[in-house]
Amino acid sequence: MKLNKDITLDYVLYGLKSRNKREVMRDIARFVSKQHGQMDEVALFDQLLDQERQASSAIGMGLAIPHIRLNDLKTPLNMLVHLDKPVSFDSPDGEDVQAIWVTMSPRADGPRHLMRLAKISRMLNNPQLAKQLKQARSLDELRALLFNVEHDLLEAA
Repeated sequence: MKLNKDITLDYVLYGLKSRNKREVMRDIARFVSKQHGQMDEVALFDQLLDQERQASSAIGMGLAIPHIRLNDLKTPLNMLVHLDKPVSFDSPDGEDVQAIWVTMSPRADGPRHLMRLAKISRMLNNPQLAKQLKQARSLDELRALLFNVEHDLLEAA
């Protein structure tokens, strides 16, 4: 799903049953490594966890944006993960996280990675969208919400 000229949403996972931040990162690494056979699950997990140790990816309002740059990645990868139950992510507002936007970029992307991250952050820094993302009750409902976001972003581009 192309959200705008710079951001494509590659995967949407709904109802992930991770119980804590570490399990969330493990499950994301497992999913991505299965989709992209060249990626090592353990190395990906370690990098996600290391980035999370340096600074929490939680942005508040029940959302988080883990982001990493990878040597083995050829094109950017974005995925939205909706958790079955909110988990603690050391959020600045103290709210547990239920919706997670994961951004992975090729190591060589440098400034483009930061530009994508800034656009994603601005998009998610909308209290109404944050509430809708967290309250989505099915994969279809989440996809419909993202379709509306896609339409709005493409018109604004």
